[in-house]
Amino acid sequence: MRGGSVQRIAKVPLPGADPVTGKFGRREGSGVNSTGMAFQDRSNALQALEAEFQTEKASSLRKLEVKLEETLRELSEVELQLRAHRTADRRAQIARHQALRKEAEHQRWCFMVQREACGFVNHDDLDRYYPLPPSWRE
Repeated sequence: MRGGSVQRIAKVPLPGADPVTGKFGRREGSGVNSTGMAFQDRSNALQALEAEFQTEKASSLRKLEVKLEETLRELSEVELQLRAHRTADRRAQIARHQALRKEAEHQRWCFMVQREACGFVNHDDLDRYYPLPPSWRE
């Protein structure tokens, strides 16, 4: 090109590149990363996901608690029957008591593990609120 004239070719920015500078990466003050996704959107998405995880943990913890309470209630009823009178099926009642106690012990352990997953590391209240009766012996 002679005579000092310069032709300019229009630059088309690549997808994901800053439209002003043509560079990849964060433009100062723009809040957009190299993929074009706004940082705020990503942060909101992560917060929503974390909230959903916390809700699921709490829901699971409550289900385990209800199941443990029901088993302990049933165990208590069998224990009352055993104390109240002697019946012909006493051995069956004792076997039922032992099976329920074993199940309650397992459920209590599951409940403790789920509590830890939710961030509760002190389990002193478990002994107070969900005590396991001793094994029934004849």
